[in-house]
Amino acid sequence: MAYTDNFIRTRWFEDIPIGEFHVFGSHTFSEQEMIEFGTLYAPQIYHTDPEQALETRYRGLIASDWHICATWMRLMVNYMEKYALGVEDGRRNGAGLGFVGLKLLQPVRPGHTLTFSHEIIAKPDKIIREKWGIIRSRNEAINHRGEVVFRVLIDILAQRDPGPTTPA
Repeated sequence: MAYTDNFIRTRWFEDIPIGEFHVFGSHTFSEQEMIEFGTLYAPQIYHTDPEQALETRYRGLIASDWHICATWMRLMVNYMEKYALGVEDGRRNGAGLGFVGLKLLQPVRPGHTLTFSHEIIAKPDKIIREKWGIIRSRNEAINHRGEVVFRVLIDILAQRDPGPTTPA
């Protein structure tokens, strides 16, 4: 895996290599945060009530799948704002086309720290309006024990190199 902090800032679709890898950042989930998110968006007792959660199949409080997904999104957007925006030549990369195979593989409990990453895994042979290519990325979160707890594949638009331009 090739790690870089240049992301898509100055490169065209053709320049983005398969295998490029980025770490978006880490987040530690607190009990209070999990309860607040669960109460607002996923009101099941294993997300909102530590005592009653002990009686569920999870045997304790766990973060909502959507809480983990929302945390990934926040860290990814923060990273993109830092490394992918501000392109001087007007290109716009990074618009998502959708995601496939969202999986939560392990429960996330209070105090667990997840590290979120992104890897370019394919460049499907599909061009959109001759101007855009698609890059497919695998996004994951690894817990403090090195286990993958979250995975999703995303297709993202990246502008193709228009070739040499003729000055007006």
